Amino acid sequence: MGFSFTIPTLTFKFHHNFPPKPFISFPPKRFNFLSLRTLKAIGPDGKFYPTPSDDDPPEAPEDTAHGVSKFQQIHRQAAKARKRQEDDFKANQSTYLNAIADVDDPLVNSGDVSEQDDFFGEIDKAVAMKRDEYVKKGLIKPKKREDDTVRQGIEELEPEEVVDLEEIDELQGLRVVSEDEEDEGLDDDSKSGKFDVNLDATSDKYKDKGNGLVLDSSFDLDFDSFGKSRARIVEPKFKMSLAELLDESKVVPVSVYGDLEVEITGIQHDSRVVSAGDLFVCCVGRKTDGHLYLSEADKRGAVAVVASKEIDIEETLGCKALVIVEDTNLVLPALAASFYRHPSKNMAVIGITGTNGKTTTAYLIKGMYEAMGLRTGMLSSVSYYIHGDNKLESPRTTPDAVMVQNLMAKMLHNGTEAVVMEASSHGLALGRCSEVDFDIAVFTNLTRDHMDFHGTEEEYSNAKAKLFSRMVDPERHRKVVNIDDPNATSFIAQGNPDVPVVTFAMENKKADVHPLKFELSLFETQVLVNTPHGILEISSGLLGRHNIYNILAAVAVGIAVGAPLEDIVRGIEEVDAVPGRCELIDEEQAFGVIVDYAHTPDALSRLLDSVRELAPRRIITVVGCAGESDRGKRPLMTKIATDKSDVTILTSDNPMNEDPLDILDDMLAGVGWTMQEYLKYGENDYYPPLPNGHRLFLHDIRRVAVRCAVAMGEEGDMVVVAGKGHETYQIEGDKKEFFDDREESREALQYVDELHQAGIDTSEFPWRLPESH
Repeated sequence: MGFSFTIPTLTFKFHHNFPPKPFISFPPKRFNFLSLRTLKAIGPDGKFYPTPSDDDPPEAPEDTAHGVSKFQQIHRQAAKARKRQEDDFKANQSTYLNAIADVDDPLVNSGDVSEQDDFFGEIDKAVAMKRDEYVKKGLIKPKKREDDTVRQGIEELEPEEVVDLEEIDELQGLRVVSEDEEDEGLDDDSKSGKFDVNLDATSDKYKDKGNGLVLDSSFDLDFDSFGKSRARIVEPKFKMSLAELLDESKVVPVSVYGDLEVEITGIQHDSRVVSAGDLFVCCVGRKTDGHLYLSEADKRGAVAVVASKEIDIEETLGCKALVIVEDTNLVLPALAASFYRHPSKNMAVIGITGTNGKTTTAYLIKGMYEAMGLRTGMLSSVSYYIHGDNKLESPRTTPDAVMVQNLMAKMLHNGTEAVVMEASSHGLALGRCSEVDFDIAVFTNLTRDHMDFHGTEEEYSNAKAKLFSRMVDPERHRKVVNIDDPNATSFIAQGNPDVPVVTFAMENKKADVHPLKFELSLFETQVLVNTPHGILEISSGLLGRHNIYNILAAVAVGIAVGAPLEDIVRGIEEVDAVPGRCELIDEEQAFGVIVDYAHTPDALSRLLDSVRELAPRRIITVVGCAGESDRGKRPLMTKIATDKSDVTILTSDNPMNEDPLDILDDMLAGVGWTMQEYLKYGENDYYPPLPNGHRLFLHDIRRVAVRCAVAMGEEGDMVVVAGKGHETYQIEGDKKEFFDDREESREALQYVDELHQAGIDTSEFPWRLPESH
């Protein structure tokens, strides 16, 4: 059974499933009424002694007042009190009416008197309500309303002023529309985009002015978000037995121990995030071994374990099953995909690989798909999106195999129809994407990167090519390739050669998608794009030549899937900026400041070439190299920066456990200097120009380097802070502290005037920071 009740905009339903009452049958029983009689008292002498209470009068039942119930008693008492009150009022009527004649009319339904008002406030309310009662009886004349006074004043206004006042009243009268009333005039598509605000007449934020609810002056409405809605993200729940999981994933165990029917409610390979009911997979990494953390996973509630080594689960607290396999790293993606029901098979998945441009291209493709009316998610190095503006922070470019499937399952569960995903070389090499069903593969470019992980450029290229090797179905799959890159041919050759290929390029005019002309400026990029289906005119807020490649890649994807040309243009133009990707920092200064993620030689070279095309007076570049990574690119980064910048400041960029000065020493080799030579120059506070006339300085504290570069900026200059982009941390040793190049640049811009006022010449490094900074 159930019942419901409704409050405006809210409906509550309660369901009770009561079991039917059992019918119990008793055999008829004859009662001996004589046995119910009270026995009389017989004394020891055999004589009868009556009970004294037998002579008392009969007692009335409790709470009846001799036939009058408690309710009737209270009712009679209230009637008597009312009669006394009426008699008193008739005797002293004039006194009462004069006492409350000047009391304000009550605001009984306004909600102005809250539950927190004091005792005297309640008395005032009661008096006001009594006055209202006398007004209705005609005993007291009603007071003039404030609105009447205002209307009298309106007669003295000019006609134009009266119209203005009426318009103000209309704007203030925001009528509350119920969900049912609103839905009647909306179709399904319109409902999803409506502005969802909970307007409650009892809220302190709203006041009833008679013609509708009006926002309180203390409440600010964010009109920037008007018309936009952020859907509530629902977490899907999954569970299956371990036996079902092994069967569906087609994992063949070497041996099995314990109860395979144990129920699994999650899957993890990181013991720190295990929760009750999880399956723990002991993966072997480059630095550690998951088998060493079984006890921690057990304490956190793991109920089963997949391992590649023999383990005694009898010593564990809650593990009920053990599965031994040959390679846990190999089976993890299959287990994760099966547990989450292969979500990628039910969505269109676009994978983007390459050294540079993946993130910006992903944002552009997401914008284009959304312009086509598709709910589109994204997995990138900047952030994860379920769809639309529903954003999650992303810890890495390609999430691990479990997180990939988990996020995609969450997307599918919340109505996502397409996913744009960066496929990094790490993710492809480690199998994180091996169970993702890609539909489109995009190749941006290939240059040196991650040699510390892949070892050789060939291994790096092979890892990237794995994405294209899965393009085998000509009916469903598509390849999108930048044919300006010399490695394009090898990527096109991967997979089935019959799969359609859409090419793009800036230099090669034989490409399917290429620019007819373009214009670059500090504020926008305009490009005229030729496609097999027509010419597109695109105006983008993304700056620089390298972003034209990213725009062309997105257009090529649109052509590959047959997107309407107007949707391609609209989707790309919607993306004004990408966090940390050639991001312009504007504090109304006389020079430009750009923050970019460029952390490879090729990316830095492309970035500085793009900036040079903007024709700045000088380019001042801040750049560093990460610790415990590819040492071979360090001198290359310095060589490129000093060749293409008028002033270069070398600094730290996540040195980790490596000495920052050792990293800078490796970087100085790019111009033929050593750290000892640089420090020797510093003794005389003079650093000679490089052979090309450009200047080079260094500071191992990144904050100081950024402030120096910004302070050196003059009208017409362009300051480029490269390497971190969207990252918001700096790792030194075992510490991971907040650090954001964008925030540091903004903060530094605030100090420039102060430094100049202090008489500090900031046009050339070195200069001394004030002690307060």
